[in-house]
Amino acid sequence: MIPHVALGKLLTILSKDHPTLPKDPRTLLKTVTCVKTTELSGGVYHHSGIESGILSQFLVSPELQKLTSVSMQVNVDGLPLFKSSNAQFWPVLGLIEQYVCNVQQNKLPFVIGLYYGKKKPSSLHFLNPFVEEAQRLEAEGVLFERRALPFKISTFICDAPARALVRNVKGHSGYYGCDKCVQKGVHYENRMTFPQTDSAPRLDHAVRDELSDDSHQCGETPLALLSVGLVTQFPLDYMHLVCLGVTRKLLHLWLKGRRLTRFSPSMVKEISRVLLTFTPHVPCEFNRKQRSMEDVERWKATEFRQFLLYTGPVSLKGLVPTQVYNNFMLLSVGITILLNVSLCADLADYAHRILVLFVDHCSKLYGKEHVTYNMHGLVHLSQDAKKYGVLDNISCFPFENFLGCLKKLLRKPAQPLEQVVRRLSERSQHRRTNISKTRSLREHNHGPLLNGLSVKKQYEECYFQDFVVKRSEGDNCVLLENKDIVVIQNVVVDEMDNTLLIYKRFLFPLSQNQVSPQKFRLHFTEPRV
Repeated sequence: MIPHVALGKLLTILSKDHPTLPKDPRTLLKTVTCVKTTELSGGVYHHSGIESGILSQFLVSPELQKLTSVSMQVNVDGLPLFKSSNAQFWPVLGLIEQYVCNVQQNKLPFVIGLYYGKKKPSSLHFLNPFVEEAQRLEAEGVLFERRALPFKISTFICDAPARALVRNVKGHSGYYGCDKCVQKGVHYENRMTFPQTDSAPRLDHAVRDELSDDSHQCGETPLALLSVGLVTQFPLDYMHLVCLGVTRKLLHLWLKGRRLTRFSPSMVKEISRVLLTFTPHVPCEFNRKQRSMEDVERWKATEFRQFLLYTGPVSLKGLVPTQVYNNFMLLSVGITILLNVSLCADLADYAHRILVLFVDHCSKLYGKEHVTYNMHGLVHLSQDAKKYGVLDNISCFPFENFLGCLKKLLRKPAQPLEQVVRRLSERSQHRRTNISKTRSLREHNHGPLLNGLSVKKQYEECYFQDFVVKRSEGDNCVLLENKDIVVIQNVVVDEMDNTLLIYKRFLFPLSQNQVSPQKFRLHFTEPRV
């Protein structure tokens, strides 16, 4: 978004030839002049609203207007604003669930409410406006074009500290810190561990009615007033638990762990070299290119995910001890199943057994002290996947991406809450409707072309609704519906304005058995530990 100062200077120049244009950018952008705030929980809170956010999403995506009911995910998380201050936001975000289940849609959350303070909220009163409106919508529905659409909250997607905060329960370092089972943790080697993998599950009604006697609940939560299960509708988020949790833990153990499982410097260097060879071949759909293991402290969640699912199984094979590699593959295969739409429904129970085996082996291979909250949480992941589908359906990734955009709206440290609310209001006034359209970019004129084909223009790349193809390496290899593997040579537009792809086809295509997930079966030998 262009800053107001720059926009003001531009309007001053344009007003000479266009006298009807306003000179103040706030007039042009219809910036709200008064931001309504309330002092709550030791800070300041602004409530934008659930219903208004849903209706704004309807305007952006006409496909959502066909819905007969609205199911919404909710996220609550902390967002530090400045390195030199403890100032922080605690946004309450919403995401229409129909966005989540359609992989072709951009998953765009919206702000329900925004809390600002010098520390995290001192109480849960800042959730009261959200709870009150949610109760009303559960009873009356969302009013759209004279229709009352039934409304419900499907899940609360949060990381472990935020889940504990909004539910008012013991944190992940407490003896009864597990969200999903009733086992009592064991304090071992200065950390809380959860060694059992078959404890009795924690029940919604036990938490709501305060029937449990395991000291898990710290007190009341306003979320108990809603029609949500305080256990089953708070799924574990694999972004924090698996990517930033277990996968990062494994890498740290390999780099800085005990001698028996620590990689030698030469081994780390060779693995890093292999990882870097993948960089030119990584498609642009991956958010980041793979970096070396020497930069692991600066890896983002998407890089850990890429290593776990794609580059790790290849780069580690033959370079690390067999028991370490086999243990890592248990995690990789188990999470791959739970992220794959074709495999998750049929193999969720098998993935559960794999992940339980992984946790047991980690205890023997790396030490019992490493079976902490995140490692133990793998035991419960498959239950959430069986209830809500693939793990990407209940992931924090879209919310975390939005938090980054939210932080970029700040221009100065003064009145951060008011700044963000005004910027969001400007965006809502001038937001474009999402239109699915094929776009070709970066025109060129050096072929190759086909004989007899009349071409108007040639392009380097083409953007489709849910993927991109380019002439450059990394984005030019495509698997067609007929199972042919082709390499894109050119993107052209013919005389009828049709976008065509010119490609070379491999002579030996993959067989049906090699590419069909329905034919896929897993066989894994238990590694020695």
